[in-house]
Amino acid sequence: MGLNLYYKDHINWVPIPEWSRFFIKLGELLADRCNENKRWTAALALPTTDYVAPFVGLGILTSIVSKSSSDELVEAHFQMLASLERYTFVWYRKNKRLLKANFLGIADFEGEQRLLIQTQSINAGGLTEYISKKDALDIQISTNKSSRLPKNQLGRTVITEFPLADAVFGLHSRELLKQSETKLCFVGRREQLESETTKTVISIPKENLFLKGTLNELLRIRQFQHTVDSYQSQFLSSQAKKNENEIYLSDGPIMIYSGSNGYLNWKEDFLCLNSVVILDRSEPQFVYAIEEINNRYIEVNRMTTSNLDLGIVPGGIELLFWEEEVR
Repeated sequence: MGLNLYYKDHINWVPIPEWSRFFIKLGELLADRCNENKRWTAALALPTTDYVAPFVGLGILTSIVSKSSSDELVEAHFQMLASLERYTFVWYRKNKRLLKANFLGIADFEGEQRLLIQTQSINAGGLTEYISKKDALDIQISTNKSSRLPKNQLGRTVITEFPLADAVFGLHSRELLKQSETKLCFVGRREQLESETTKTVISIPKENLFLKGTLNELLRIRQFQHTVDSYQSQFLSSQAKKNENEIYLSDGPIMIYSGSNGYLNWKEDFLCLNSVVILDRSEPQFVYAIEEINNRYIEVNRMTTSNLDLGIVPGGIELLFWEEEVR
């Protein structure tokens, strides 16, 4: 799958470089290798790590979303919400507004099971709403443990249309991307990744226009968005201490380490996950990171048939890939 992405070269929109397309393709191929019975690692040595992690992540997400079923996602999300404890604090999207709400359980309404939520304080009347299964993705669990409901709330405006995401992932992504789910976890320097994903404008041509946006509109890294926005990725600083870990990893995301420090500091915490390790040869810790990777390659129970059909690898890139059986 080739993404027709452009970036601004001073004045004109020009296609992204071929090396960028290579890393998107690499991400797509790696996502296709995800299997609960095996675990893979891809390690790259490069002259620089600039923009590599975001493009690999974009390729992974593109593959995941293209194979996702919106109907299955809605059903799974509805069942997850139905299992919540009473009075769990949630967010509810209604008419392009985001409202605070408490989950009250499920109830039969007009011949079907619906989610019952309360959007108004008891003192003001305790307004409740019955949410059908098809609208279940409009309800998201909040990371806040509790919150008082207002008497009357206008809510805050939320963006409900993302033309760039529609062009990249397809129209069904509007439903898929409503649900916060950590598919990727980036580990690296915050300043670098945040700048690359939120400040660089990219686009896709459509009908003589360019649909513009940023890489983070596609990657949706939780730490680089508003706290109420749905997310698909998370970020962990390579320098963070163990007690500063504020990420939520529930479904086995793919780890993307950008830089030697992040890999050396956090690899032991996520050994059970599929991993992409991106190393800059000029880094002071490069030699130590390579040694760790080589030792891991030697020690694990590798599968002998592991290979990636990448075609021609751009010059200056060394790639080591292996799969291992999960017992």
